[in-house]
Amino acid sequence: MAIHPPGQRHRYSKLLSGKKTKRDVTAVLSLTAMVDMFTVLVVFLLQNYNTTGEVLYIPKEVTLPKAQQIKELKPSVVVTISNKEILIDKTPVITYDALKAQQEWMIQPLHAQVQEALKKAKEKQEAKLQTRLREVVDAAQTVPPEELNAWSKVTVQADKGMDFLTVKKVMYTVTEAGAGEINFAVTKQKTEQ
Repeated sequence: MAIHPPGQRHRYSKLLSGKKTKRDVTAVLSLTAMVDMFTVLVVFLLQNYNTTGEVLYIPKEVTLPKAQQIKELKPSVVVTISNKEILIDKTPVITYDALKAQQEWMIQPLHAQVQEALKKAKEKQEAKLQTRLREVVDAAQTVPPEELNAWSKVTVQADKGMDFLTVKKVMYTVTEAGAGEINFAVTKQKTEQ
């Protein structure tokens, strides 16, 4: 080990230990503390990003109507009616012009896709209920009746300028496909006090 004369030494770099001027300052960041801080920040943002469980996708051409009395929507099959097309869970089903030209009430492509989506939702709900039933049997409780048919809920997003006949055709088709409860997506209107 070398013997050095006493004096101030810089422990991070040999370059800085030579000349001592006012401009020779090096800032050393502790990356461990910064990584810890960002990890906590990311976990916090992920926890608080979505408080309702699911974000509802609304196409930019759809302007939802306003309502004063609302309730929180539960996850369900979503049918969107815009002035361009009819969508089911972001998948285009039929164009708006083809729907307007159609004389009959039943929209066949929508009917088939709603039935398929409700079938998948029922299977997913039954799988959840089976797990819950096992837990409930262990705890000697029963499943609430509103959760038994939760798979049959459909949420309709219709543009506020949409004509009534088109909305009625979609509602008729969705009901015939097996939907039990139809909810409309709206935005909350601020009450004036």
